[in-house]
Amino acid sequence: MIFDINLIFLESKFDLSVLKNKHFPIKKIEVRIASYRFIIKYYTNLDRFQIAKDVNKLFQVQGFTIYICGTEYFVKDMSINRFKFWALTALLAVSVPSFAQDKPNAEEGKKLYEANNCGSCHALDKKVVGPALRGVHTRRSEEWLVQWIRNNKKFRESGDPDANALYQEYGGAQMNIFENLKPADVLNIVEYIKTAPEPKKPTAVADPNVGGADKEDPSSKYILLILVAVFAIILFVLARVKNTLKRVAAEKDSSSDEEMNDTRKFYQKVLPKTLANMNPTVLAIFTVLAIGVPGAYYGYKFAITEVGVQKGYAPTQPIAFSHKLHAGELKVDCKYCHSSVEESKSASIPALNTCMNCHKGVQLTDKYNGEISPEIKKIYKALDYNPEDSAGKEYGKNPNPVRWVRIHNLPDHAYFNHSQHVKVGKLQCQTCHGPVEKMEVVQQWNTLQMGWCIDCHRNSGIDVANNNYYLALHNKAQKDLKANQNHSQYYGPDGKVKITPAMNGGLECSKCHY
Repeated sequence: MIFDINLIFLESKFDLSVLKNKHFPIKKIEVRIASYRFIIKYYTNLDRFQIAKDVNKLFQVQGFTIYICGTEYFVKDMSINRFKFWALTALLAVSVPSFAQDKPNAEEGKKLYEANNCGSCHALDKKVVGPALRGVHTRRSEEWLVQWIRNNKKFRESGDPDANALYQEYGGAQMNIFENLKPADVLNIVEYIKTAPEPKKPTAVADPNVGGADKEDPSSKYILLILVAVFAIILFVLARVKNTLKRVAAEKDSSSDEEMNDTRKFYQKVLPKTLANMNPTVLAIFTVLAIGVPGAYYGYKFAITEVGVQKGYAPTQPIAFSHKLHAGELKVDCKYCHSSVEESKSASIPALNTCMNCHKGVQLTDKYNGEISPEIKKIYKALDYNPEDSAGKEYGKNPNPVRWVRIHNLPDHAYFNHSQHVKVGKLQCQTCHGPVEKMEVVQQWNTLQMGWCIDCHRNSGIDVANNNYYLALHNKAQKDLKANQNHSQYYGPDGKVKITPAMNGGLECSKCHY
């Protein structure tokens, strides 16, 4: 056990005359005990009760922080504090070994690593946004790691050359500050990195096109066609033989001869006697009504509800973007990606640069054994982006657009404006598109047929009271409601103004077709 008693007894470490300065800065020193560090802070203007309270925390909570004293208290009571400091030193010497027995815990470190999303910027065995973490304990001291991880900005500003060199190496990408982590927490994370298992090496899979593996022989298709032709000829010959045998049998058997000479029509032979003896015209009408009417009904229903209607359509997209994850779990606003929805007719397809605002750093390497997520790789490929290149050189010169599959299609003669419905009408995206935030794969939720739109225009109320766009209409409705009370066309169930799009010209053909 290493225990430097001079770090506790202040007289041998600092010049006491310095303490008389009321602007005495905060100082921090460390007491090394086994693999733990006790960070000792010297603050000004602490009274003795606060000091005693903070010292007691050392033995109640594994916080590893000891507040010794403040300047004023130290200067006034120097004569009696020597004994107190020596007593505290002896007490630490006896009590601290119990702390030294608690070694860093890899399991706790793993929980902290995942809870603080370290894997979003780091991988154990591969450089991502930040350096690969495996072996970091051999490259840096524990003291250095504690200061860097907890507050790298402050550490860089202190002038540490290694910290500033690392910052410059990664293009000035600033690591998050984790002052919520105690030094012991950081050491637990380091312990997890030290003990994390090595990644499994991919099993070599033999290439079926290498080493003389059998390939499909195109001649097999021709063989099948020849066999089909041969069997067709055989069937034709057998049918001819059958007819010949029937004629021979008819010549010898009179009953067979009568059957051969039966002149009744086919339907008269097949149908029951009652129907077979009916007038052919009546029978035809009856047949058309029995079959044609139900067929026409179901055909008409199919035509108006199925033809051109894509409700439930959920195509596979070139990149498996999960709205359930982004809009549901992460609460990303729809307008962040579909940025033109309040300003334009179209909601727009987000540019891949919008994706890169997050995924330049978020690569989900912790879920793919140190590798970048396959779906995020597709974004990088489309942008010709190489995260391994140095800052400023990551983007290549051969980007390719992602060919998204359109889901919601309206006929060319139908006009729909997103901004009118979202910004003016204040409709939520879910009104038309359904619970997108719960969809792993987006599908068309509603029919988007004309009848569906008209029903919405007839029943949905317009928020004219809180929308300056409808100020004149609201004033007009209020005057009419005041004059006619419940007989007014603007009278709502709650006695207030109710205006629907249908009342404001929402059913005029030229609104959507022109």
